[in-house]
Amino acid sequence: MIEAQLPFHINKRVIVNITAYSPEQTSTAMQLADELDFIFTSTPAASDDYSLIAHPCYLGLYKPKDKTFKPFYIDLLSGSMRYRSTQAGLKKELLARAIGIKPKDNPMIVDATTGLGRDSFILASLGFHITMLERSPIAFALLRDAMHRASTDPHTADIIARMKLVHTDAQTWLTKESTKPQVIYLDPMFPARQKSALVKKEMVILQELIGKDADADQLFDTALTCASKRVVVKRPRLAPNISELAPNFTLTGRSSRFDIYTV
Repeated sequence: MIEAQLPFHINKRVIVNITAYSPEQTSTAMQLADELDFIFTSTPAASDDYSLIAHPCYLGLYKPKDKTFKPFYIDLLSGSMRYRSTQAGLKKELLARAIGIKPKDNPMIVDATTGLGRDSFILASLGFHITMLERSPIAFALLRDAMHRASTDPHTADIIARMKLVHTDAQTWLTKESTKPQVIYLDPMFPARQKSALVKKEMVILQELIGKDADADQLFDTALTCASKRVVVKRPRLAPNISELAPNFTLTGRSSRFDIYTV
C-alpha cells in the first residue's frame, strides 16, 4: 500500500531534475515531476548533481556530471535480498529479536526512517506488517518503484502486501496517529562507517540528497511518547547512543547494534 501526503524534504543545495530514458517514458517522467514538484528536462545539464530517470525497468538516479556513475535504484528482487529474505528467521535476525513481539500477535510496527526499505522488507518477509514513513520525495519515489516491481513477482508479492509506505514527516504522522504503535523503529542517517564500496555509494547518495537527520533526537523523543511498548534504534556498533538516555538493553552485531528502549 502506498500513501503520498507531503512532497518535501530534500537538501536544497543539491540540484535534482527528472528525465526520461526514452520518449516512451516521457509521460511517466513528467507525471512524476509534477507529483514531486521537481523540474522535468529532456536533457539534463552537465552541471546538475543528480537526475531521476524513468527507465523502462526501474526508476533510478544518475549523475550527469559523472559519466562513470551507473544509475542507482532500489532492487528488492536482487540476489542478495532474495537470499537474505529466504534465510531470515525470527531468532537469526537481530532486528526481529529487538522487536520483541512475534508476527502471529500482529503488532503495529512503524519504521519511521525508512530510507532504502531493506530492514522493513526483511521484517515483512518474517510475517510482520510494517508501516513505513519516508519524508524524502526521492527516497519515497525510488522505494515506491522498487515495491511496485517486487509486487509483480510471485516470490515477493506476499511480502510487499505486508508493507505500507507513506510519504510523510514521521514526527507529524506519529503525533496525529490515533492508534499507538507497539514498536517504533528508527535508523537515523549518520555518516557511513562501513568500508563496502556499495554501501558507501548508497550512503553518499542518501546523505547528499537528504542530508543527515539533524532532528533525530526530536524524532526519538516523539517515538518514546508515541510507542506503547518499545522504541528500537539502529546504530553503528561503536557509535554513541542517540541521546543521553541509556537503552534498557542492546543487541549487538558485527557492524551495527540495536538499542531497545522500553516504554
